[in-house]
Amino acid sequence: MKKLFLTSFLIMSAMIGFAQGFYFDIGLGVGNAKTKINGQDMSDLFGSSVKEVGVDLGLKLGYGPISGTPLYIVGEISGIGHRFEDDYNYIQFNSYLIGPGLIIYPVPFIQLGTSIGYSFVSNQTDLPMEMNDSEGGTAANISIAFDFGKEKNGVLLGAKYAFTSNKLEISKAKQESSIFCIFVKYAYRHKN
Repeated sequence: MKKLFLTSFLIMSAMIGFAQGFYFDIGLGVGNAKTKINGQDMSDLFGSSVKEVGVDLGLKLGYGPISGTPLYIVGEISGIGHRFEDDYNYIQFNSYLIGPGLIIYPVPFIQLGTSIGYSFVSNQTDLPMEMNDSEGGTAANISIAFDFGKEKNGVLLGAKYAFTSNKLEISKAKQESSIFCIFVKYAYRHKN
């Protein structure tokens, strides 16, 4: 994992010299989330009487376009929240990604993006129990979006699939979380 980050950092540093400008986006997605612990789907465990919500939050910073191509190099911090609640209590599974990514515009109004990196979890509940955090893991995502905006400011409206896999600290169980969501983001970018 350290070699992946070092290699990514070196490639990113070399390409930044050929970039035209700063890239930034931030936004929120809502959709269908799934959390499994040691293969047990938490949706099956809690049943249909419990409300279930999946949320994705994300921030990307980077540079581009690079050398006249519609390619951007970014760093991403994002998280998946998968919440189960009834009228009295809640349990929320939170998984995060920190890592490098790429964005490309195959046509001026379509953005494709992907990131891969380090993951960790920070689960929460209001029940009188201790929730597991993680020892660390891996995460990845892929997205497609329509980019509305001609100048440096724009709005992204798209779809994203994200996946995280972590080993929990206390129980040593494997927590896998994923989400397929529709998102909206504000984007600041230079376009060719």
